[in-house]
Amino acid sequence: MNNKVIIILFLLAAFLVTGCKETHNRAIDLAYRLTATAPDSALSVLNGVDQAKLSKAEMARYALVYTIAQDKSGLDVDNDSLLRTAYTYYNNREQDSLYAKCEYYMGKYYMLNDSTELALGCLQKAANVSKQHRDKYTQCMALEKYSRVIRQTDPQRAVKVAGIAENIYNKLPGASKYNTIYLKLNASMALLLAGNAASAATKCNEAFIIASELKDSDILSDVYQDMAAIEKQRKDFTMALRYSKASYSTCSKFDISKALNLATAYLDADSLSSCKKILNSIHPDNAEYKYIDFNIRHLASIKAHDYDVAYNNADSAYYYLEQMYDNQLDSKQEYYNSLVKTKYEKGVAKGEARLLSWLIVVTSLFALTIILFILHSYRQYKSTAKDKLKAEQEKLLQEERIHNEELHHKEIQLSTMRSFILRRIDTAQKIQELRGNKTDTVPLTEEDWEEIRLFVDGVESNFVSRLHSTFPDLSDDDIRLMMLLRLKMPTKALALIYGISEKSIKQKLFVYKAKVGISGEKVSLRTFIEAF
Repeated sequence: MNNKVIIILFLLAAFLVTGCKETHNRAIDLAYRLTATAPDSALSVLNGVDQAKLSKAEMARYALVYTIAQDKSGLDVDNDSLLRTAYTYYNNREQDSLYAKCEYYMGKYYMLNDSTELALGCLQKAANVSKQHRDKYTQCMALEKYSRVIRQTDPQRAVKVAGIAENIYNKLPGASKYNTIYLKLNASMALLLAGNAASAATKCNEAFIIASELKDSDILSDVYQDMAAIEKQRKDFTMALRYSKASYSTCSKFDISKALNLATAYLDADSLSSCKKILNSIHPDNAEYKYIDFNIRHLASIKAHDYDVAYNNADSAYYYLEQMYDNQLDSKQEYYNSLVKTKYEKGVAKGEARLLSWLIVVTSLFALTIILFILHSYRQYKSTAKDKLKAEQEKLLQEERIHNEELHHKEIQLSTMRSFILRRIDTAQKIQELRGNKTDTVPLTEEDWEEIRLFVDGVESNFVSRLHSTFPDLSDDDIRLMMLLRLKMPTKALALIYGISEKSIKQKLFVYKAKVGISGEKVSLRTFIEAF
């Protein structure tokens, strides 16, 4: 009887223990399923789990699922305190179904914290193991992040990896259009960095078509931003500005990075007042954005020939650049200290205190070396930037002098030709008066017209050829009138050449506006032709 009671009590205790464990497992299982569709709900479920009662394996799974839910909620995981718990557990368990996901999120964490080599190692493992487990989703996401990391250093390989990621995802059942768009944008940027702007534009247009179907303003804003980058690479600053405006205005909420991109587009398009206006509306809250802001102001001041302001803006930009370096150094030093501390504590428990002491010394020396190297690089960069600014100022002044000389020389040539024609008209009038002719017409010979044409084409950058090309319907007589307008011939001289009154000449010029497509506009034909 006593034995039966003992067995029953033992079974009851085992049931209760198992029941508690299953409760925790079910909560984590539910949260894992919710990460794909309702990540905020997944976080709520996980926040209700008592972590103190979890086993080592359950705690690792809890930490990873929590990280996934944060990522799916749009939060960048830039703190590895929880993720490292999962990483430490799964690190040597390649057969576990969660191994690849853990490596992927650890790689993403390193990518966000500028640890390139560590990021590449984790993402490569994630891609390889997920391929073995036939986890296509994790594989393509790992490859996509891998291509992002290497596209600055190895753009050709980045193009290949980005293409593989896109192809894998396109074959997945129920593939999300949102992910498809961003995979195409990633491939587009890889192609652009590889120097293939045409293919980049094609890929970006594919993303735009899908984004237009979704009618999601934020996604359209991201697509427009990449389109602007492509057009900037092509040196088409007008189109780059148009797409930057669309990106900025389409975004549902204020995005400082897109505002800065728009300011840069205005700068490239020489719209300095618009550039300044958008910069004045921005209030950067970190060193990186402040550096970009002042650097744009610096370049704008140079274009405006305001070199004192340019120098002050450059100094401010360097100050925030230095602050960025300091923040990165502090962050890396904090990370290294945290890493060393964790390893040291484990080492003490295992009797490895001496080895870890050497590790601390080596890490400190390494960090000190990096600090000295960055400070040295910064000083060199600042010195080089000042020399570059001075050279740019001298170059701009030289270009301005040359430009002014060219304008002066051109005006002399035009004035000479006008004087020649006016003298020809004056001479012809006197001859007619001596002969007793009553006509007011002073005809120009074919040789005269040919001489005028050759002169205008030579001095005015192929004016006649450009006019023929732009307005092919213009007759030879029309072209001759345009040449005289280009030479700034007065209305009285035109009246003598064509044998009509000055009033008729003015009417003729008004009618001719339709032939060059400016009828209805306030600008005169003479002003249009002189500026053509």
